[in-house]
Amino acid sequence: MKEYKAENVRNIGIIGHGGTGKTSLAEAILFNTKESDRLGRTDDGTSILDYDPEEKRERFQYHQQ
Repeated sequence: MKEYKAENVRNIGIIGHGGTGKTSLAEAILFNTKESDRLGRTDDGTSILDYDPEEKRERFQYHQQ
């Protein structure tokens, strides 16, 4: 894994209610900055950020309503 110096690290927070596109925005940021080679979709369960089985199950239940 690539190592970064503390002065070169930037943290951001994405805050919002459920279903407002936080994961999609973060996914697009990672893709556009070439940190990810694919643009996953939360609706399809292909997002690289929703890797936890609990997260995938909750998202599936949310979209079934």
